[in-house]
This record gives sequence, C-alpha cells and structure tokens, in this order.
Amino acid sequence: MGRLFGTNGIRGIPGKDLTDELVSRVGHVVAARLGRHIGLGYDGRLTSPRLSDIMVRSLLEAGSDVHLIGLAPTPAIQLSIRRGGYDGGVVITASHNPPEFNGIKVMGVGGLEITRSMEEEMERLILSRVPLPSTSIRGTLHPVTDSIEAYVKTVVGNVDGDRIRRRRFKVVVDAGNGVQALSAPKIFERLGCHVTPVFCDVDGAFPGRGSEPSAEKLTALAENVVKVQADLGVAFDGDGDRVMFCDERGEIHTGDRAGALLLDFILSQKKGLKVVTTVATSSLVDHVTKKNSGVLFRIRVGSVDVTQKMVAEGAIAGLEENGGFFYAPHQPVRDGGMTAALMLDALARWERPLSEAMATLPTYHQRKGKLSCPDDLKETVVREVKALADGHVDTTDGVRIEYDDGSWAIVRPSGTEPLMRVFSESQDVATADRLYVRYYSIVESIIKKAQKMTNLV
Repeated sequence: MGRLFGTNGIRGIPGKDLTDELVSRVGHVVAARLGRHIGLGYDGRLTSPRLSDIMVRSLLEAGSDVHLIGLAPTPAIQLSIRRGGYDGGVVITASHNPPEFNGIKVMGVGGLEITRSMEEEMERLILSRVPLPSTSIRGTLHPVTDSIEAYVKTVVGNVDGDRIRRRRFKVVVDAGNGVQALSAPKIFERLGCHVTPVFCDVDGAFPGRGSEPSAEKLTALAENVVKVQADLGVAFDGDGDRVMFCDERGEIHTGDRAGALLLDFILSQKKGLKVVTTVATSSLVDHVTKKNSGVLFRIRVGSVDVTQKMVAEGAIAGLEENGGFFYAPHQPVRDGGMTAALMLDALARWERPLSEAMATLPTYHQRKGKLSCPDDLKETVVREVKALADGHVDTTDGVRIEYDDGSWAIVRPSGTEPLMRVFSESQDVATADRLYVRYYSIVESIIKKAQKMTNLV
C-alpha cells in the first residue's frame, strides 16, 4: 500500500481503499499517540456519519473519551478542539474531492493539523499491523452542542462588526451543499448583511455545483449577485475551509488575487509582519508583502505545512492559490468563514466595491490545468520535467521553473488525487500561455510514454 497521508490527510473511497478496518486502525493509533480526550467532527458527505461511528467505536475501545462535535465545517471543528482543550481531534472529510470520496484529517493540540513527522509516525503504526497497547478502561462519549454558535461568535468577534454593519452589505452565499451552509449565513446576518442563499442545504451528493468552488462552476453565484445587486458573492468548498469571491459585477476572482487583497488589508495596518504562502501562489503575494514591508516565506503546498510554518515564524497570515486563507489572530488554519468576514471588513474600511479594490492590484496572467496521472508515475514526471526545464529550477514541491523576467511555471503532483497540476504565470499574457502549453505538453508526453511502456510489459 502507498503513502496514506497526502497533502491534507488521508483520502480514499469508502469500501475500497478507505476500508472500515483502516478507519478503525486510525482511531486506535490516534488514541495511542494523542491522548485521552479527542474531539470528533465530520462533513456532510453521505458516508461521513457511518465512518464517524466506526471512528467513535475505535477511540472508545482504545480508552479515549470522545467529544462528539458532529456535523460542522472543518474550521469550526478545529476551533471546538481548541476551546475544549482536547489532546487532539479527528475530522471525517474529503474536502473538495468528488462525492464518492471521503477521508480523515488528524488534529493535534489547539485543533492544528498534526506535523508531517507525526503523520509519518502514525502511518508506520497504522500500516505495521503491530498490536497496539490495549486497555481495560473504555472511554466515554460526550456530545458537543455549541460548536456552530461558538464558531460564528468567534469569527464575528475578529472583525470590526460595527464598521461592517453600517454598510448594510448584500451578500450571496453559495455553500455548494457543503457544511458552511450551517454557519456562513449566520456570520453574515450577525454582521448586518442581507443574505441570499444558493445551494445552502447540506447534501453529501453535492447536486448544486459540486464540492470544488472553481470559477467555471460558479455561474449561479455570479448570476445571483448581479440579479439581486449584491455587494459580494462567496462560494465555499465541501468542508468550508476555503472560499472564492465574486465581485458586484459578477466576476469571479482567483484565490491568490483575493488572498493578496486581504494581505494588503492586514499588512497595511502594521509594518514588518510575516506571511506564509506556497510555491504555487502568484507573485502578486510578493508584490503586496514587499509594498507593506512584510516578510514572506514560500514553502511546499499543503495546509499542514502553512500552519506549521506560521506557528514557527509567528506569521499573522498564510494563503494558498486555491482560496485557502489563514488568519492567526483567529486561528492559524484555513478558514472560509473567517476569510469571508475579513473581506467584508476590508471593503467596509476602504468604502469601495470589490471590483475597484481588485483593480488596485497589478495584473499577473495565469493559466492552470491538470492531467490524470497514476500515483506511481508522479515521481517519473517530476524527474523528467526537471531534466527538461530551461530556467531556474526550484524543487521545493514538484518542479517550479523561474525566468529572469519574473515569469514562472510549476508542475507538481496532487497530494490528494491521481493528478499532475500545471500552472504558469507572467505579466505578459502570451508568455503565460506559452509556458503553460510547453509544460502541459511535456507532462502529457511523459505520461503517455510511460503508460505505453507499461502496456508493452
């Protein structure tokens, strides 16, 4: 069996690679390594309640007390783990993956995702089949009933509520049938907004527009923003830790442009603050950080890594290109609800619409794509792309190729799906297109060649 923990926890298809036995084994290892008090929550996927039941049983059998947070956004579960002072926690979720998938995220003290070294240690125990320490003391189950309300209050308390309420914003909320449907509308209503809901019923089949808030899937959001003359549209992923934004004219903005705008808002309030981002994020982040005399750290892709680097460096914020934003004064984890509230705070302070605020940022042209790639071919692709690269090579995560004019491209394996991702960026649109076509074609050719050789064998 290959590596269990990917970029963000364990993912798989229940009954296939995410078996009941594996889920139970994870529970026993969590109890053995993290401690007596474990918080447990889950997203709205159809298989989440059953997998949660299996996890509860295994944790109780291993002697841990389970604090059952239940159905909630991942950041709300993380906050509940921190507020409860638990030794750690488990979230049953597959985030943005298709509905047939599910997964497991393991949290440590404070609701922070466990470190990569802890993942490796747990993985060895899970896969080793070595009998784990047994106990005659069975844990007890404790329902947690206030996680959503506590989360809403905490998010609202981390922005200037009075300033936002004076603006009486109109907001369209697209929860994508995910669990932010339970909290995001409440956050906006507490901030004095008029809310128009879209796909705000929790449904693990994600019938509205799927669990991934990519721009091409957000037509209903954009149409509703224009129809009701809203100030802002927001769209969340399946477990509610990421958000994408739509301006008042119906234009969807990329995760890193929206994140850079929020950075400008946060960093402008105090010079010298630290920020963490990944090698796949726009150079716009460098521009905004430098403009505000901040300090930027670029690391590998993964919310685990961003959180750990933020904690280590004392960074105020972190961001990813996919709409993940981390705000340390709230909690140093991806949090879609907190990010959306921060955007309202920024717009209220600037007293300008989102389209005008975005227009203050310089333009960087991007191309993004993905190709199906079996997991066992990913290392081959990375190795061969590196050999063919014609610029400065950075191998922090996959292969990032940088050029003297500031343009760049990156080829990296997905840590959650059998995919290779190809991004390019330049301030010249033709260059961004050329780099994207070059590296996409290279990756495509490598995969086809490797698969042809495999078929011959």
